[in-house]
Amino acid sequence: MPGPREPSVPEVVPPPATSTGAWGGWVTFAGITLALVGCVHLIEGLLALAKPEQYLVSSRGLVLHLSYTTWGWIHLVGGVVLIVTGVGVLNHNRLARIVGVAAAALSALVTLTFVDAAPVYAITVIALDVIFVFAMTVHGNDVPVRRGDERVTGFTGPGAP
Repeated sequence: MPGPREPSVPEVVPPPATSTGAWGGWVTFAGITLALVGCVHLIEGLLALAKPEQYLVSSRGLVLHLSYTTWGWIHLVGGVVLIVTGVGVLNHNRLARIVGVAAAALSALVTLTFVDAAPVYAITVIALDVIFVFAMTVHGNDVPVRRGDERVTGFTGPGAP
């Protein structure tokens, strides 16, 4: 029979198992998709700032007549917001889910006005935005939301070295 445990050694209790539905993977996929769309926006923003002559039409040929410098900054700021929100969705943050749906819808609208300049880019981003909005609105509740004090992985959670 083993003796009593040392009082200075904390007992590691595994977190309770959370049950997720069959669609729970959509939330993870949605977070990755949103971060990917953010990266694409960053690249497009840098491209608009650095080489505006590579687009198919001049800035006067777009739905909104803004300079490519303005479009570049819009894409850069939007990309950062989408990446941060995507990371929040991957961490099961409720606020990130709400902001993510709004940001993805706004991203689709902004990209729709930019479709004449880069059609392949626009169609790809709009499709990924629609997939994210679908995943969050239809299957967002399939995975429980974590509060900040319920961290179970990483360097500071229970069982960390």
